[in-house]
Amino acid sequence: MISKKSSVIIAAVLALCCIFSAVYISSCSKPKKGPSCDNYVCENGGYCSVDSFYQDLYYPLAGTPHCNCPKGYQVVHCNCPSGFEGPNCASAVVAKYTKTWDVKQTVIGSDTAKAVGTITNYEAFLLQSATPTTFFINNICDSNDYNDIICTIDSTDSHNFTIDTLSAFHMFYQHFKFTQAGYGNISTDDSTITAKIWVRHLNYNINWQNDTLVLVMTPHHQ
Repeated sequence: MISKKSSVIIAAVLALCCIFSAVYISSCSKPKKGPSCDNYVCENGGYCSVDSFYQDLYYPLAGTPHCNCPKGYQVVHCNCPSGFEGPNCASAVVAKYTKTWDVKQTVIGSDTAKAVGTITNYEAFLLQSATPTTFFINNICDSNDYNDIICTIDSTDSHNFTIDTLSAFHMFYQHFKFTQAGYGNISTDDSTITAKIWVRHLNYNINWQNDTLVLVMTPHHQ
């Protein structure tokens, strides 16, 4: 027969066990607080996300400094829509293009042999268009007749762009056109643009001439 005193002791021990059990369970199941998108502002339609890494790697995450990311590392960043970049998607990618550039144009291939190696220096004017992913080149090939050449910035790498072959439709004269798609890129420090175009034009002898041109552009300084 268990005495009243013994019953009280047993009840107290059971109560303590329940308390310690509850504390243990809650401490083990309590989630660790990680990075979150609270109060993290993304502009121009960008949205915030938290990326987790499941292996050690060097990850140049868009919108964040490059980092050596260990396993379990998490980072908050903005996913930017096409045409914008930067930690908060505040910068238009076209901004690094739209200025006046000094151009060194070299003929690297031609069906007129003596034209190969010809170098022409002039200024080109890169202007923003109506969309954040395109811009115009004016005065290409050192002619004010050749304006509004449409260039489209690559959606995955804003340092690359293509040159629209339909731009000849907008030219004033029918003696010049692109014969295939051109392309180009801007250096990672935004200091040099290199582009390649293929053109067909009337030369000084009023003969059709097909040239392959490389354009190297550097910012114009007055």
